[in-house]
Amino acid sequence: MILEYLQPDASLPDGITVIIRALYFIATIGAAGLGLFAICFGHRLEPNEAARLRRILLGTIAAGLLLSVVALALRVLVLPAGASMFDPDVWAAVMRSRIGDAFWLRVAGLALLAAAATTWRIGSAITAIGALLVVASYAAMGHSMLFAPRQEIATLVVVHLAVVAFWVGSLPPLLWVAQRRDGASAARLIQDWSKAAIWAVSAMIASGMLLSWYLTLRMDRIFDAWHGLALAWKVLAVLAALGFALWNRQRHTPALARGDDGAGAGLAASIRLEMLLVALAFYAAAEMVSVHPVDYGHRIQS
Repeated sequence: MILEYLQPDASLPDGITVIIRALYFIATIGAAGLGLFAICFGHRLEPNEAARLRRILLGTIAAGLLLSVVALALRVLVLPAGASMFDPDVWAAVMRSRIGDAFWLRVAGLALLAAAATTWRIGSAITAIGALLVVASYAAMGHSMLFAPRQEIATLVVVHLAVVAFWVGSLPPLLWVAQRRDGASAARLIQDWSKAAIWAVSAMIASGMLLSWYLTLRMDRIFDAWHGLALAWKVLAVLAALGFALWNRQRHTPALARGDDGAGAGLAASIRLEMLLVALAFYAAAEMVSVHPVDYGHRIQS
């Protein structure tokens, strides 16, 4: 929305698409992350927490499906250059394109994620496949399909978004735990999650740096396009969120383990700020994928 209205020929549908894209980023990647948290730590939740996780997961899946359909309709609206968005030929062309491929991958992944809310013995395996399909849908179109080397970039996108999903999808359950459990029990779960998160965040940073290098041929000219500014915004938001995560690990979680007064409330407040910064990072990502990196010629595939 912001970068669209800095263009000389700003388009309202394109601007609205950025907002919808940010919302379905949050919903779909958040749903994948909730599913991954359920696989890894769902057995550590108390019955009321597990029930809440299932409700929130199903609600997030529904929101992701709805927003994906709305985003697809807006895509159809802005693509045909004057043709009616109700033209079946336009819809057929879109659904046969990479946009359609990504849409069906995302829808299939979201549907499979619902297995996390069941008691099926193979529910965890189905949920994992669903999470993989959701994050893979973001590698089926966009910059990862335009720049070389395609396979490496697509793989990095999947790895990057998988660990992002695990991180951000874990924040709501950890917030509930910090708010409602006694200090020692909450601290044990959060400390164990933090050990896994260290590896996840390391993979997220490494894959993000490689993606930035692949998509920007000359780092000294990264701000020659709006893409570079949106990337900087995203990086700053992520670094700030990671700063809060480190602060939680070093200060709030040990205080919770000691049973200090107000430790749970302090941790919960910090997690809320972390969630806000993550939402800003998702919005920056929506702005970033709405504009292109600087084209220096041989990186773009014909």
